Amino acid sequence: MNSLQKIVIIGGGAGGLELATLIGRTLGKSRLARPVLVDRNVTHIWKPLLHEVATGALNSGEDEVNYFTHGYKNQYEFELGKMSGLDRSQRLVKIEPFRDLKGSVLCKERVVSYDTLVMAVGAVTNDFNTPGVKEHCLMLNKPTQAEFLRHAILWQIFRVITGNVECNKVRVAIVGGGATGVELAAELYRMVAALRDYGGKLKMSQLEITILEGSPRILGAGPPAMAENAMVQLAKMNIKVMTGCGVKGATDQGFTLSDGTLLPAELRIWTAGVKAPDWLKGLGLTTNKLNQIVVNDHLQCVEDSNIYAIGDCSSCADAKTGNFVPPTAQVAHQEAEYLVKKFKADLEGKTFGPFVFNRKGILVSLGAGKAVGSLASMVGLNSDHNVDGIGASLLYSSLYRMHQAVLFGWPKTCAIWLGDQMRQTAKSQHKFN
Repeated sequence: MNSLQKIVIIGGGAGGLELATLIGRTLGKSRLARPVLVDRNVTHIWKPLLHEVATGALNSGEDEVNYFTHGYKNQYEFELGKMSGLDRSQRLVKIEPFRDLKGSVLCKERVVSYDTLVMAVGAVTNDFNTPGVKEHCLMLNKPTQAEFLRHAILWQIFRVITGNVECNKVRVAIVGGGATGVELAAELYRMVAALRDYGGKLKMSQLEITILEGSPRILGAGPPAMAENAMVQLAKMNIKVMTGCGVKGATDQGFTLSDGTLLPAELRIWTAGVKAPDWLKGLGLTTNKLNQIVVNDHLQCVEDSNIYAIGDCSSCADAKTGNFVPPTAQVAHQEAEYLVKKFKADLEGKTFGPFVFNRKGILVSLGAGKAVGSLASMVGLNSDHNVDGIGASLLYSSLYRMHQAVLFGWPKTCAIWLGDQMRQTAKSQHKFN
C-alpha cells in the first residue's frame, strides 16, 4: 500500500466524501491508489439538509454516515483530526491534537504524507464583520449548530406557551434570502404547525417569521419567476419578507436595520453569504477575498499542481463560460466525479480535459411536499423552465437520494428510502425533544 499513489482528501463534506468513496471503489479497490480522508468529525451529514436538522424534520442520528465504517466498506482510510498546517516541500499535512469533550488530548499532533492533496473543507457563513452577529446570532455551518438551534426554538416556544416572556410571540428573524434562509423559514413554519397537531398550545398567529434580504429579491441565484413563486408560497405561511433591507448590526433584542430601526426578534439567525474558512489564508496558497483557494481549469492550485481544491473552498472558473461556479452541492458533486476520472487518466499516462460545469438548475424546498425551482439546462434547453409544487418537491428530495446513491449504491439507497417512509408512518415527522 505504501508504494501506491497516496491521495489525501481534507474534508468529508458533500464533495470530499463522494470523492473518497468514488476513488476507493475504483482506484483503491484495483490497487492503483491509496485514498485517505481527513475530517475533524467522526460522522457526515449532507449540509444542504441542516435546516431540517434544525427543525427536527431530519434526525441526524439516523442519517449520519460514520467515516470509519464507510471507509472500511469502500476501500479508503479515515484519519480523524483537523488540518492545522501544510508543508508543500515535504508534501506533509499537519493535523492538530485531537481532544475529548473535557479538553484532554486523545491524540498528539501528527503529520500525514501525500502524493496528491485535495482540499474540500467547504465553507462557513459570512457575517461581513457586521457588529454583534457573532455574539447574538445563530448560524447553520455544522450539525452541532443545527441541533443547538432546534433546542433554542423549542425553548422559546415553551417560554411562550408557559407565559414566561414579555412578548407572547415566537419572533424569528432570518438574515439572508437565499436558499438556506428561505428553506429554514418554511421548515420553521412547518415545525410549529406539526407541534400544534401533537398537542402544542402555540397558535400560528403567535409565530412571526421575517426574512431580511439586502438585494431587491430573494433567491437571487435563480430566475425572477422562481422568486415570485416562492414569495407567493411564503405569503401563504404568513412569513414576512423584507427585500432591499440592510442590516447594520445585531443585539440581544433583534436586528438594527439600515434606517436605524430595530426589528425585535428573540431568535436571530444569520444565513447571508458564505466564505471559505479563514485558516486557508495561512497555507501559502493563493486565495481570493472569500478565502477560497484559486485553482485552474483542472482544479489544481495555481502554484502547485499536486494540490487540488473542490467545492465551496475552491475558486474555479468554468472552462466553457469563464464564469466562477457557485458554491453549491451540485458543483462539488460534479468536481468529485471529474477528479476521479482525471486521477485515473493521470495514473494511466493519459491527458484529460478541463473541468466543465453542467448547470442543472436550482431547487428550493418549502416544506410539507412543496418546493420551487428552475430546471434550466436540466431539460436540455437554453431557457429556464420553472417548476413548483409536488413535482418540484419530488425533484428536490431526489437530490439527497442521488448523494446517498454515490455513497451506498442504488439498492441500499432504495432500502433506506423505504425505511424512511415506514418510520414517518409510525412516528412524528419532527423531533420535539
